[in-house]
Amino acid sequence: MRKPESDSAASAALDRLRLLEARVDALAEAVEVLARGLEGSPMAEPESHRVREAATRAHELLLLAKAGRRAG
Repeated sequence: MRKPESDSAASAALDRLRLLEARVDALAEAVEVLARGLEGSPMAEPESHRVREAATRAHELLLLAKAGRRAG
């Protein structure tokens, strides 16, 4: 039979794992947005408007993830 302390520790570890997964997902999405914004022909200079929009979207995603951590 499991001890209550081990159940509590397992639950806390699972919560931390879920939080880590959410952070990794948010970071991966932000990096993907930045990469798409920087895509273009290999010889072309990146368009500043497209890069700015991608960076803004990535920042928004990271802020949303941070807000979700506080609420959760």
